[in-house]
Amino acid sequence: MILHSKPTITENEVRTVKKVLFSQRLTQNGFVNKFEDKISKYFNKKYSVCVSSGTAALHIILQSLGVNKKSEVIIPSYTCSALLYSVLYLGAKPVFADVNEYDGNINYSDACTKITKKTKAIIVPHMFGFPIVEIKKFLELGIPIIEDCAQSVGAKIFGVKVGSFSDYGVVSFYGTKMLTSGGEGGCVFLNSRKIYRKLLQFRDYDKKNYTNLSYNYKMTEIQAAIGVSQIKEIENFVSRRKKIAQTYTKELNKIDIELPVIVDMAEPVFYRYIIKLPNKKIIKKVIDKYLDNKISVSRPVYMPLDLLYKKKVYCKTSKELYDKCLSLPIYPSLKDEELDKIIKITKRIFG
Repeated sequence: MILHSKPTITENEVRTVKKVLFSQRLTQNGFVNKFEDKISKYFNKKYSVCVSSGTAALHIILQSLGVNKKSEVIIPSYTCSALLYSVLYLGAKPVFADVNEYDGNINYSDACTKITKKTKAIIVPHMFGFPIVEIKKFLELGIPIIEDCAQSVGAKIFGVKVGSFSDYGVVSFYGTKMLTSGGEGGCVFLNSRKIYRKLLQFRDYDKKNYTNLSYNYKMTEIQAAIGVSQIKEIENFVSRRKKIAQTYTKELNKIDIELPVIVDMAEPVFYRYIIKLPNKKIIKKVIDKYLDNKISVSRPVYMPLDLLYKKKVYCKTSKELYDKCLSLPIYPSLKDEELDKIIKITKRIFG
């Protein structure tokens, strides 16, 4: 079976984990500090706080920004449910914005119509490895903007890495993300010392006087050690993803599907290679045809969040993308012969 996605693990990660295990210092320590330093430098930020998951990262940055039961947080509908739950953890109201048809990213104009006096933050994920080219417009709104780079580490706009634009950014190190810290993990990176101190308070409750509700969101040394090894390889990971994407685009541009669109000034990293089917009624049959050929493909989003949470469609473009879009396998360890098979089967299905 050719998997839809999987991590790239080498002997470097194995050796590093052994080093941590033999040290017998497994809880948050030197490797976590080292990983935080590398993340800060990568995203050009003063501070980083590593935590147990990307969801935890979203949760504590929202809490640090003062999000509470009286707040609203704008999030796109067509994205991971982690954004929804991080808002709900704080009792705040999630407000759903629609997305662009061409890249699946949050639509600036629609998001603007959702802003009220209660809007405390807007979370803007750079989806599927494609950067939000309107990011500077979002920053001009005067509302805290959280760049979610979980799927787009290494992507650039105007030659600048995503995560470098806003004052606040988060990333996930889940097992199939751009880089992993051993299956789970996340990080907040930022410039504000005041918010940084709050994040440290919320990450760990042990041996502290009670001031605010805090959590056990610490990253382990094993996770951080894997992350340190992985971040050294990010440029190689991105390069391989781009090469696979170029091959897909070259070989599939004459069949009856829509391929990814790259807009001016954007440099995507292809966390996902999204194809759009001509008819929403065939998507389940197409998935089954790939499975019959031992290839795993997937809808890139489990379900639009307005449909998941409200049981009703408010964001029409999100629902359209959900109905028609599929993600083909793309990851650094995908072999050339596997890629050739995927292309062959795709041509057979849609040819």
